[in-house]
Order: sequence, then structure tokens, then C-alpha cells
Amino acid sequence: MSTTVRGRPQKPIVDEILDVLSNVLFPVGVFCVWAAATTIGTIIDQNQTADHYYAEYPAPVANLIVRLHLDGVFHSVPYIALVVLLLISMTVCTFRRVIPKRFPPDRAVPIDHFALHASFSTSQPREDAARASDSYLRKRGFVIRTQEIDGAHWTFAHSRKWARYGVLIAHLGFVVLCLGVFLGWRYGYRGAIQVFEGQTLAIEHTPVQLTLDKFTAEFEPVRTPTGVLYQASKFESDVTVAGPNDHAAPKIIVNHPYVTSGGVYIYQASYGFAGRMAVTHNGRAVALDGTQRLMPQDELLFPGTSRGFQYMTMAGPSDPSQVPPGAPLPAHDEYIFWAFHDNIPTTDKPIFLPVGKSVDVGDGYRLTALSPIAWSGLTYRSDPGESFVGAGVAILIAGFVISLFFLPVKLYARIRDGVPGTLADVAVTTTKGNAMYEDEFADLVAGWRSVLSADAPTLTAHAQPGVKAVNANV
Repeated sequence: MSTTVRGRPQKPIVDEILDVLSNVLFPVGVFCVWAAATTIGTIIDQNQTADHYYAEYPAPVANLIVRLHLDGVFHSVPYIALVVLLLISMTVCTFRRVIPKRFPPDRAVPIDHFALHASFSTSQPREDAARASDSYLRKRGFVIRTQEIDGAHWTFAHSRKWARYGVLIAHLGFVVLCLGVFLGWRYGYRGAIQVFEGQTLAIEHTPVQLTLDKFTAEFEPVRTPTGVLYQASKFESDVTVAGPNDHAAPKIIVNHPYVTSGGVYIYQASYGFAGRMAVTHNGRAVALDGTQRLMPQDELLFPGTSRGFQYMTMAGPSDPSQVPPGAPLPAHDEYIFWAFHDNIPTTDKPIFLPVGKSVDVGDGYRLTALSPIAWSGLTYRSDPGESFVGAGVAILIAGFVISLFFLPVKLYARIRDGVPGTLADVAVTTTKGNAMYEDEFADLVAGWRSVLSADAPTLTAHAQPGVKAVNANV
């Protein structure tokens, strides 16, 4: 074994590592880092494209998110490594510190070194005094074990011993919680789909297919300083979900999610209305991809020309939220778009085209506005570790409650032959200091004296400096 500079034996490297892992400051530091990472992952939208972050945040913040991969915190290797490190540290702490401290072995101890202790002599024989002492402690609610050590009768007693398991229960709760996090990381998934009325889409990662049968929305006017605007007070999707164990029957997704038989949660997240245009050239219909589902900023070119149009949005009673504040609400749905030639707009202002009307856009091309088509934005998620996380949190809270609100007590009693008579000693220790148990200890000692000493010999009770002494005068 190697030695240090001062000549002390150097610990093996394994013991040094275990000392670090079992140091309370180490898991506390790791937990703070883990909590910071969890906070970042909660504040920043996860699993989005880079364009999303540059649109939502200032450029320096977006650069930080993208370059440091803060868009996938919960599924990152460092995040899971922190959880694993916490589990290892808590396990080492449990077996090297918590269990030895909270469950000390039954052995002879220097009773007069305890802060709460008492000693006196009695004229009863040792065996009678031992039986009376054990009987009294049982009546006080203690669970006792006895041993004969060096000719003395030792009693090791516990009251509310189960409360000593509070910390271990809290540790177990954290382990269960981490298991749930791992299952969610390894087997969980989430995503979003945009489905139009009448369209059927498969939900990724699942055998489930979803059809949007109908979308409805209700709007309420809200008066603002700039004018009246309209906000959606309710929007819902009538969908048909078909899967291996799902009956293809209509369901409604609104404020609360729909849960498939496979445990996939489907939420209503957003909505909108896509424009639809019919294109003709010199009176003949032209099939142009994209005209049946026009989304804002969509740009389409007419075949064989440098002409085209860019769809902007729809305004009207189907979706009045698109009407600018203060602007009058159109009586009918109308599309707002630009017509251009050689990338130059052909008009000074956007074109407003009511549904059912037509407009010439040059070179014999004519656009006719068709009724809009609704779409619904749905998010979905599956987390097989969700129940474990909930159970872990409940166990963790139960452990904290047990640890904080209940007081376990361990008692040591020694009955031995002395000069003169029989000597009796008693001491107690708690996991929360001694001040909380001083009054109970005084009452315990008074009752103990009365059952051990019929002739009431002198009793002395002691307390360490800073702890109130227990008085038991005859």
C-alpha cells in the first residue's frame, strides 16, 4: 500500500471514488446541474427545426440553442448521464451513510456520552429490575431487543422505527422517477401532424391512422385599443381513428386529448383554413398542383410562363381571426394574394377575391376562388414511463413527509450489578437532534424510575452542554 507525504496510508482509488460519490455535496451539485438542464428543456421548445428557433428567438439565442443542441435536452446523452450519475451517487450514499447512520447496530455504547441520558441505583435484584424495565418500555410503545453483554442486561428499543425509512423511501421514489424518465426517453415519442378535412394520415411510430371528418370553430369579438379583433373561443376536430385495437368510429378532439388503445395521446393544437383556386387558361381548366390546399406564402407558377401568384391569407366569417384589428369583417370569405409577372407584382395592392368570383391575371389565365378547406393541427405523444414518473413523485413526497414530520427514537438501557444495589442507565437518540424529545425523555425517565425503585432512591439525569438537563428529583 502506498503512503502519502505525511506518511499516512493512501486509500485505494476505489475507496476514494466511493468517498466522493457518498459525499453529500456531490449529489447535491449533480442535482443542481440536472435541475438546470430540466429547466432549460422545459422553457425551450424541444425537437423543433432550426428555422423555428430563429423565428421565435433573437439570433444570438437561436445560435446558442442550435449549436449547443438545447433543442433536444431530454433525449441527450449528457442529460441521461446526469440521471445515471445521480442514481449511482444516491445508491452509494444509501449504503455507506444513510443506512449505517439511521440503523446503527445493537452494541454496547458509552451511555454517559449521549446528550439525553439518566442513571440511578435501585435495591431490586438485577434480574427483577431488567424485567420491570423491559415491561415498562413495551408499555411506552417501544419495540425491544435484549442482550447480555459483559455481565450487564442491555435493552435496545425503538419507537416509530418505520420513520427512519423516510430517507430510503425518498431515495426509492427518485429511482422510480428516474426509471420513468428513462422509459420515456428510450421508448416514448411525440410529434405533430397537419390534416385537412377528408384527409387520412398515418401517425408516425404507430399503426394508427387518423381521418379528419370535420373541423368547427367558434369566434368571439374582443375590443382592443386598435379596434375589434376575433379570437377562437372553441375549436374542435371530428376525427376517425383506426388502429389494430381501435374501432373506426368518430371521436371529437377538443380541450381534452383522445387516447388510443395503444396509449397514444392526441391533442388539438392549432387550426386554419387553406385557400382553394380553380385555374383556367383561355377558358380551359388547367391542373396546377397546390391550388387545392393553399397555405400562406405559397407561390405557384403558371405553366410555360413567367406569371404566377402568391397566396397570402383568407379573411372572412370562416376564420375572422385573420382580419386585421379595426378592419371590417367581410360578409363572405375572400382570398388575399399577389399576382406577379417576372417576379414583379402586377398590381399596387394585394388582390381581394371573394369566394365564387374570378379575376384575370394575364396571358389568358383566370383564377376562380373556391370555398376554403379547413385543416387541424394535432399533436401526439406516447410516454410509457409516465405512470412510473407519477408513482416516483408520490413515493418521493411520502418519503419526505415521513422524514420531516415523524420522530423516530432509539433507546439504550443497561441494568448491571453495582455497589450498592443495581445500577440502571438509559439514553436516547433521535434523527433530528435532542431538543424535540427533551420533555418526553423527562416523562420517560420519571416513569422508569417509579417501576424500578420501590424505595425511590436518588436519580441523576444528565444533558450535554447546550441541552436542557432532565430533572428527576425524589
